[in-house]
Amino acid sequence: MLEFKQKLNDLGYKDIDEVNETSFMAGAKEVYVYAKKVEEGTELSPELVNEINYEAMELDPFPKFAWISNGVNNVYLDVEEEKSISEIPPAANMDKGVIKRELTEKDKWSNRMYGELKKKFNDIHEQINASGDNVNNSNDAIDEFCKLIFMEEFRLNNKDYTLKEGNLSGRKFSEIFHYDYLDSVEDKKKVIEEIREAFKEVKSHEDYIAVNDEGERIPIFSKDDYLKLQNPNIYETVMKALQDLGEVEDNGVTRPATLLDLTGDVLGRVFDVLLRGKYENKGGMGIYLTPRQVTEAAVEMVIHDLTHHGAARIIGKDPKTGIPTLRVLDPACGSAGFLIKALEEIKKYMLNELSGNKEYHKAQFKEMLDHCFVGADRSAGMVLKARLNMALHGALKAPIFQTLNSLSTPSLRPETFDAIITNPPFKKGGVTVKDKDGKSLIELYSSDIDEDGSNRMTPDGLALGSKPNSKGRWNPVNSIDPAVLFVDRCLQLLKPGGLMMMVVPDGILSNSGDQYVREYIMGKKNSVTGEFEGGKAILKAVVSLPQETFKLSGAGAKTSLLYVKKKEHAGEKQGPVFMAVADEVGFEVKNNVEVQLGDDRNDLLKIVEAYKKGMPEGVE
Repeated sequence: MLEFKQKLNDLGYKDIDEVNETSFMAGAKEVYVYAKKVEEGTELSPELVNEINYEAMELDPFPKFAWISNGVNNVYLDVEEEKSISEIPPAANMDKGVIKRELTEKDKWSNRMYGELKKKFNDIHEQINASGDNVNNSNDAIDEFCKLIFMEEFRLNNKDYTLKEGNLSGRKFSEIFHYDYLDSVEDKKKVIEEIREAFKEVKSHEDYIAVNDEGERIPIFSKDDYLKLQNPNIYETVMKALQDLGEVEDNGVTRPATLLDLTGDVLGRVFDVLLRGKYENKGGMGIYLTPRQVTEAAVEMVIHDLTHHGAARIIGKDPKTGIPTLRVLDPACGSAGFLIKALEEIKKYMLNELSGNKEYHKAQFKEMLDHCFVGADRSAGMVLKARLNMALHGALKAPIFQTLNSLSTPSLRPETFDAIITNPPFKKGGVTVKDKDGKSLIELYSSDIDEDGSNRMTPDGLALGSKPNSKGRWNPVNSIDPAVLFVDRCLQLLKPGGLMMMVVPDGILSNSGDQYVREYIMGKKNSVTGEFEGGKAILKAVVSLPQETFKLSGAGAKTSLLYVKKKEHAGEKQGPVFMAVADEVGFEVKNNVEVQLGDDRNDLLKIVEAYKKGMPEGVE
């Protein structure tokens, strides 16, 4: 602890106040740092970091920063923002009287529930997975647990819902799906059958119906989904865990607590821990969970730019319908990691940073949840997790849907998105004319090539299913990496001036054979003027990621974050490009598991900070 104190003293935080034998507060000019030493060898996992962040929030005075160390690795937090930072800033750089968050008793209870729920969720998953009760693996167990979480959320939000179908007609759902009812009867199997029957009805409730761009109604579950679990002991454990949360003080009144009393993103974070800890990846890149560090860096850069020049883009509404116009898309959304982070950043901006009528902004953000965060994925299981994940963050009707192929679905309309943030599947030779639907896909992605082999370069056209020969004539290819097609598709889907952040294989950025792709994006460089001419987009940034980043998925390709802005008009000029290399991203993969290494081993934090300040790591 002496080394801790000396480092903070050197940064100007000289006033030390011991909290306990493993932690202390260091302060200067009314700005405080909470320093916490965990046992040597303890992994600084996201769940541990969240717990300590919540722990710090309950201290008085409220610390602006937290520093967590296991003696080797370190995590630095902005406590109020609940996010990692690259380092603790010197006290001299801090303004006196930093705004402090005021936590209510409900906030404090909610923060304490994080650790308790995390343990409960883990134990429940283990019980379901080990039960053999119509589940074959860890992922099946997650799916069944998801359905029960959904039912509890439904019960709380629809307390007076009366069932209308079959033998349950006229009975209240909230009375059937409650552990008191299950506890009170002898024939528990009969109750389980009632719960399973009730699920068939409520799974398609109007509150959870999203609408896509084709006007199609999308329920959170498919019509064939049903509750597979039949063991009463599992139901009793789950319902008690979700419904018996003790008491909470709310505006001076103590009453029984429910999941709806959890403030902030506590429940969503618990669910994220469950997904990342228990999801077995056997499906390749298409359903791989993008590492948290990459997700956070990508989204923060994009949202920074969306909000940098004012709120107009964020808070716009259609004058005819009154529907919010901001649209953020992930066409290969997995469990919605990018969309959840975007939702959190937009929420923070609207409720904390945007000046004006706070209640109006809060009401508008609630409207935005139904329309602004759009996702698609070919895996039905991941779409379920994404929909539930979004629902736990308040977005019950988020338009996230299953599609056979995001590259061709009409449910995503050209030039309708402000931002696209995605990590699409990529594989050399992934789409070929010999594949089923491969030929038609390549033809679709050659539709902007005219009869003379010229590329029309229309803003909503598709052309990268073809490639120019030595004479400049574009001809359809026999095979192509789907990542190239995703670049083309995303440029098509963006509004003029829209932003695209995509994980791409480095070959697209460096291979001579992919030069035509780079020229398609940003044009050809004029050897005389040095300016880029043509192209559909302005290249904003490239951030190189280490080989380790996607090692867990089995992907061998080296990758980067490619960040572009779709041109607002054909003559828009290319400016300087932010270039950065992340040698480490805060974790390493050992024995097929991500081992967290801490913030001082995550170069993306400093890279994002440099980008936001407009101080590029390197400019070309």
